[in-house]
Amino acid sequence: MPRYALIAEPDPHRATALVALATQEGLEGVVARDGAEAQEWVRQRGAPTLLVTDLALPRVDGFALLAWLRGRSDAGGMAVVVVTAFDELRVRAWQLKDALGIHALLSRRADPDAMRDGVRRALAGQLAGGGLTESSAEEEQQRLARIDELRLVDPGPPDARLQELVSEVAQAFGVPVALLTLVLGDRQWFKAHVGLTGSLARERGTPRDWAFCHHVVQGREAMVVPDATRHPVFRDNPLVRDGVVGSYAGAPLITASGDVLGSLCVIDTRPLMLGPEDLAALRELAARVAQSLESTTAGHRPRTPPPRVGGQSEPVLSEASALALVREAVRALDVPVLVVAPGRKPYAANAALAELLGLPEERLSGMSFDSLCQHVANLGADPGGTLRQLDLAAESSRGLHLTLTLERPRPRVVRWVARPFVVPGGVAQLLSLMDLRIGSDLKGEREGLLRQDALTGLDTRRAGEERLSKEIGRCRREGLPFSLVLVDLVELGALNRTRGFDAGDGALRELARHADGLCPPPGFAVRWTGDTLLLALPGADTVGAEAVRQQFHDVPGVPQRVSVAVTVQGEEDPHGTLSRAHAALARAKPDRAPTSGRGD
Repeated sequence: MPRYALIAEPDPHRATALVALATQEGLEGVVARDGAEAQEWVRQRGAPTLLVTDLALPRVDGFALLAWLRGRSDAGGMAVVVVTAFDELRVRAWQLKDALGIHALLSRRADPDAMRDGVRRALAGQLAGGGLTESSAEEEQQRLARIDELRLVDPGPPDARLQELVSEVAQAFGVPVALLTLVLGDRQWFKAHVGLTGSLARERGTPRDWAFCHHVVQGREAMVVPDATRHPVFRDNPLVRDGVVGSYAGAPLITASGDVLGSLCVIDTRPLMLGPEDLAALRELAARVAQSLESTTAGHRPRTPPPRVGGQSEPVLSEASALALVREAVRALDVPVLVVAPGRKPYAANAALAELLGLPEERLSGMSFDSLCQHVANLGADPGGTLRQLDLAAESSRGLHLTLTLERPRPRVVRWVARPFVVPGGVAQLLSLMDLRIGSDLKGEREGLLRQDALTGLDTRRAGEERLSKEIGRCRREGLPFSLVLVDLVELGALNRTRGFDAGDGALRELARHADGLCPPPGFAVRWTGDTLLLALPGADTVGAEAVRQQFHDVPGVPQRVSVAVTVQGEEDPHGTLSRAHAALARAKPDRAPTSGRGD
């Protein structure tokens, strides 16, 4: 059996740490960011000596990956370490440990020593870990108290802005259902939803026992279930049996204080083929939604009377001491906030507001309110018109809400919200400026996250697959050839380990720029996987594609590259072309050697 460790882990930082553990045990470590990529590694190299896998992998989950591996004749001596954040998945995996061949089952919260011990025990054929849960009753009570404090559960109809949000999320991910859920004590409640019908839409919730989002809250991490109908934990769930949920992906709504309110999730009735980049985008959106929920309720805290001790009131705070307390709280927030003292005097700002407005934090607190308004107005295209809108709220009102379009320091749409609150000696105001791209430009920004790789600037695989199908169809209609080149950046993982991620990222960006230059329009380059680039070459025949492939190898440097060139054959389906390309690439690198080869 090849002496290597396969690390099936979407998080690159965790993957790097696990590869380091495998290296300490004398194994070469390779990383797969999802279950399908892990299967591809095994097809190329055979079953690994050691598999370290999460259970909630994109595309092919950890349970399905383990079952598939145990069906291979070469996996009999494979050591398996499972690492997961989700209690119920951990318990079920421990129940199936013999059938799945699991030797160690660890929590994501395990320290490095526990991880190292688990790996060593697994390699020695010993059991380590178990199905014990790690949820804290104290954390749960604190979490529920935070939901109550923010007054997020209300009997009225869903907020229109949030409804628009989940609708755009569903469209962007191409699924029928998207939910913004709050996980309460005994149920999950849909603060906003799209795609639900019948009793689910009327009741806006389910029992907590049915809730996939419960697991996201408990684990404090994003979770994907590519096929719930085959999943050993979820296949008997009432929502799965009734055909409501066929697949699920959800990311936690984590506040600045670290409390998990619920989840932003997408649901389909069919298997969900979201990749690691999709899950990362969902996490980013969920983080911004949590920030928005927390900031929009900042001015609605219940006012309670001073506590009494022995029947006597505590000393009343002065205006200065009350505002000082607020100042400390404001500075701890990640959302842009300014406290305005009675008399329209800016009192305390935080770093988030200073960054948004492009001003030093100390200058903000010393400006007059009129000067602040003038500065904000000058950031827009129509300073005079904007300035006439800007003001504080009437002291008897529930707040002033304005929508502003700013051009500097960068284009954005901002919500100006001023809320009055009573302090000794008068009425102060809490002014927040919230970035509204989360609602107004979500679809475009979400598509950007999915369609353009943030590191290289190339198309993502999702965008690349769409463009491939269109260009192949166009070339077929016009009688033109179509070829593609797949380039695998071998030893990229080794470069990351030995010289750091900055070096690996820099090398990848440089190679991506070169690849993009070899694909003049209508050609294009794609970051196909973490270490594989695809060059699409409309109009190029076999000879032309081979010439481009050779040019890619003309650039010296690291990491080393293996490449293949493949030309579409007749009426071949695009997926068939890609399958041939992947097979050719696998043949070109049987030992992951730094060589190049031509596809067929």
